[in-house]
Amino acid sequence: MKYILLASLLISSSAFAYTKTTLNCIKKLTYDLNVDSRAFKVNTDEVDADIDFEGRPLDEAIAIIRTTLELNGCNSHNTINFSKTPSGRAKSRCVELVPGQDYSMSCYIESNMGFFFVTKDLQTDAFVVYSRWD
Repeated sequence: MKYILLASLLISSSAFAYTKTTLNCIKKLTYDLNVDSRAFKVNTDEVDADIDFEGRPLDEAIAIIRTTLELNGCNSHNTINFSKTPSGRAKSRCVELVPGQDYSMSCYIESNMGFFFVTKDLQTDAFVVYSRWD
């Protein structure tokens, strides 16, 4: 019985730590919860150069989001979950806004922290718009 109680206490304390870590990151991204949304500009040269994203815009967008979090003082591997939202399973999608024009690619990505829009310019900049869940 002691072991069951200890295990449940450990699980609940690590769940609390995750929530606290996530909230601290959300505060960093939203000027201490003073705004609901915020835009970021990231140089794509700062995104993990060891990964080839050719033909995988969703993977690239997630890497850009992780880089954005890291640049803003968050630990992206302990903070964000791209498969769950507060209301259930996350949805993500990248589409060319103008079919046949790969430079018009735009990605919408949900997470436990909120949702993101990611676009890129024709040079080395990516633009991330973050909106927190209400």
